[in-house]
Amino acid sequence: MGKYLNKQQIFDAEDGEDLYANEEQLKSRLKFFDNKIQLQTDDTPVKEKINNLLEIGRIQVERYKSLDAWEKAFIAFGIARDNELWELAVEACDVMFLSEEPNALKALGHALWLGVTFPINPELSVAMLQHLVDESPKETDTCAIAATTAHYITSMRCGADDDLIFFSSQMMASVADKHSNVTDQSTFDLWYKTLQLDKPKVFLKKLSGAIDQLVVDDWWIDKDKIKIKLDVDGK
Repeated sequence: MGKYLNKQQIFDAEDGEDLYANEEQLKSRLKFFDNKIQLQTDDTPVKEKINNLLEIGRIQVERYKSLDAWEKAFIAFGIARDNELWELAVEACDVMFLSEEPNALKALGHALWLGVTFPINPELSVAMLQHLVDESPKETDTCAIAATTAHYITSMRCGADDDLIFFSSQMMASVADKHSNVTDQSTFDLWYKTLQLDKPKVFLKKLSGAIDQLVVDDWWIDKDKIKIKLDVDGK
C-alpha cells in the first residue's frame, strides 16, 4: 500500500531555496515526459501514451498548473475509455480531481463509479472513496457509505492479512466517530445496523445516488453499454 493512499505533500519545504530546488526537479521531469510524448509514434503502446500524459498531469498538479493538469488528464481519460483501460481511466480522473478545476467533483464521480464497477487495484478504489469522505460533511451518511464501500471492496479483493483491510477498518472507525461519536464496539455495531451498512444492496444504491449528485447527469462514459457488456461477460 502507498501508491495512491497517504501521499506526502510535495510542497513542504521550509524555505524558498528548497522550493526553488523542487521546482527545478519538477521542470526537469516535465521536460522528460514532454520529450517522450514528442517521440511517440503510431506504434507506441496505448498504455505508455496514457501514462506519459498522466505523469505530466501529476507534475502540473504539484506545480499548481491546474488547467494543464486537467487537460492532460482529460485526454488520457478519453484514450483509456476508448480502449477500455478502466484502471488508467480512474487514474486520469484522480488527476483531474486533484487539479481542483471546476469539474473536479464530476471527475471524482466517474472515478468512483468505475472504481466500484470494475475489479481494478483496490487501493485505487479505496483512495477514490477516501476522497469522497474528505469532500463530504463529516456528519452526513455519505461518509459512512463511502467508508463501508471501501471496507466491502477490500474484503472482496484483498487477502485477509492485506494492509488495505486494516486501513479500511480504521477508515470505518474514524468515520463512525466523526459521524456519531462512536467509540466502542457495541455502539459501533448499533450504528452499523441502524444505517444498514450490513446490507450491500442498500449502501451501494446510496453510493450510486451520491455519485449521481457529483456527476449531475453529465457522463463521459456510456454506463448502459458498460453494464450490458459486463452482463454478457458474466462479471
